[in-house]
Amino acid sequence: MQRTIFAVIAAVAALLIGGIYLFGKRTPSPKPKTTIEDPTPTLKAHLVLGRADAPYTVVEFSNYRCPHCRNHALNVFGRLISDYVEQGQVRYVLRHLPFSGQPDVFTASVAAGCVYDQAKDRFLDYHLLLFRAVGDWAGLEGEALREKLLGYARQLSLDAAAFDRCLSSEEAQARVRFDRELALALGVDGTPTFFVNGKKEVGFMPYAKWQELLK
Repeated sequence: MQRTIFAVIAAVAALLIGGIYLFGKRTPSPKPKTTIEDPTPTLKAHLVLGRADAPYTVVEFSNYRCPHCRNHALNVFGRLISDYVEQGQVRYVLRHLPFSGQPDVFTASVAAGCVYDQAKDRFLDYHLLLFRAVGDWAGLEGEALREKLLGYARQLSLDAAAFDRCLSSEEAQARVRFDRELALALGVDGTPTFFVNGKKEVGFMPYAKWQELLK
């Protein structure tokens, strides 16, 4: 009887040890691969504001449905433009990061790039309009989304036909896909994410924090 009890205890212990080994040493999931070998935040930058020789370069990865990105765009971005970009102190690069399952954000990002191509001086207006009107276009798809984005372009007196052609172009869409792949290569998995002269800063930052970073 005693031997039987010891045998049962030994068997249970073996199972527990085996369970700890099997479940305690979990194999990490493989990370998604990227084809970008030497990623830098400014690589193939498209949406660029400010002087190329500015002492600071700020790169932002943004998403039009991200509330923290909206907070930055509507409450901080304008001050950075007037106080630093227009004064020649900052070169600002905006990159888009639509997440999986956000085709509306992907298309809105393409649209913003098309506005930049057609009229750089109206890009900021369109960029901010997308954040302000997110409740009107988010969740739309197909022709309904296209017409909404086209309507915003008309509000800014842009060439609607040229905008519409750009929206369908492979080049304009490829730029957004590249931004998304670059984010992956740089380890960016949330928005907003900033790089200030190459140093990574994650999340919304109040204007006072920017003043410290851009001394």
